[in-house]
Order: sequence, then C-alpha cells, then structure tokens
Amino acid sequence: MSDPKGPPAAPPITLSRRALLAAGVATCALPLQADEAEMLAAIEEDFGAAKLRSGKIEITLPEFSDSGASVPMDTFVPCQMTPDDYPRVVRVYAPRNPRPRVVALYFTPPCGEARMSTRVRLDSFQDVVAIAEMSDGETFKAVRHVNVTYGACEDAVANDQFPPGWAPNMRVALPDKVARDEVFTVRTIINHPMETGLRHDKTGLLVPIRIAERFRCLVEGAEVFGAKLEPAVAANPYIAFSLRLSESADLAFEWVDTNGDVYAVPGHVDVVS
Repeated sequence: MSDPKGPPAAPPITLSRRALLAAGVATCALPLQADEAEMLAAIEEDFGAAKLRSGKIEITLPEFSDSGASVPMDTFVPCQMTPDDYPRVVRVYAPRNPRPRVVALYFTPPCGEARMSTRVRLDSFQDVVAIAEMSDGETFKAVRHVNVTYGACEDAVANDQFPPGWAPNMRVALPDKVARDEVFTVRTIINHPMETGLRHDKTGLLVPIRIAERFRCLVEGAEVFGAKLEPAVAANPYIAFSLRLSESADLAFEWVDTNGDVYAVPGHVDVVS
C-alpha cells in the first residue's frame, strides 16, 4: 500500500535566501511547485494506463481559503460497499504542490461507506484531483478548484520539533454503543508536526522529512481502513472515516512514523440489537 515516489531534490540556496534564513524571516516552506505533467506521471505510475472519466467520486474543498496551511477536504465515493462494489483505493493529487501526491485511502466493505475527511496543505490556487479505483477495476476522477490566498507557509528556519523523548498525543472519538450494521463516524487526530522535508535548519541544511506516514484502523486485528499520508497532509493530522460493525469488537488505531515508530490507541464498540 505504500507509494514509491520520493521527494524531489532540494533547490539551491541563493545568497538572498541565505540572508532570509539567517534572519529567521518567515517565507513559504514550499518553494517548488510540481506541474500537471508531474502529476500525470504520478497518476500513470499509480494507476497505469487506465482511462479516467468523471463520476462516482466526490471531492469537497472550500472554493476560497485564506491560508493553504490547513485546508479541510472531504472525499466520498457513492457505492454499495459490498465485495463487488467498493473503492479499493482513492488517491488525491495537487499539481501545484512541491510533490503532487497528497494522500491515498484504502477502504474495505466494513467501512460501510467510502467517506473520509482530513486537512491538507495547498500551495497556491490549483485544481485538486481525486481518483477512485473500484473493486471491479474501473477508475473515476473528480476535480475541484481551490483558490488559496496564502500558500502553505511555515517559518523559514525549522526549530527542533522532535526533542529527546518526544512522543505524540493521539485522540480517537467513537461511540460506545451502536446498532447492528449502523454506519458511524470515527474521528482521530495525532499531535504531529508533519515535517515536510522542505525546510532548512539554521545552517541552511534541509531538515529531513518526518511525518506520520501511515494510518490504519483494525477491527479484531484485521485492517478495515488505511491511509498513506504525504507531507501535504496538514500538521496534526485529522482523519475521520466511517465504520460498520455487525457485532461488538475491539478496535485499534495505529500511526506509523517515518522513523518506524508506531503509535497506537485501543478502542471498543458494543453492538446492541
């Protein structure tokens, strides 16, 4: 379920940029932009030569956003959520971000509905593209234009966001009891800086990427929903998704850090008649 594409090479630091870094002036942390050709190449790598047509997938973003640092985004694929009719994967791309991939979502029929909400970083106005690959192999796309007043900017000089002993806080909100086969919403958040790998330290060296790059929900040990997060997912990643249970179950929610650390939260839901 992982995406093999790595980050592009960093741009050279000019004298004027060095001066800004030394002064600690806030500049945009996303200095490079991908383009449509790079996005299309990523799509072809992810989906092959599949023909993409509009339909059977929805992506919701605000028409205007003052800041691109944390833009709410919802995706939804209307379908039956049966083994013969569900999206195996939904991928989102932003062609004017430094890297075109934003997030990949992995659904299963126990999700009950193919719906997910999160917050993303967007650099500049652009057409965000969502593509769903269904269980029968069909692919569909949707495009949403977003106007961003200020791109996803951060401090020019990266402070140490991971001091010794650092560990994130995680929260999960879900009901204690649900009716059998009721579709309910699970809301999760992890307190993680999501270091993009595009910022520099005080010496002008790039700070390595460190993000919560993988999320998954397990029911009785089996993965029912997963997400591959990219640096374009906003800091302190918020993920909300749907779930459907036929019987009481123990749940687990896991985030995997770039450095291999795994952060987990248990849960339990009772199913009542």
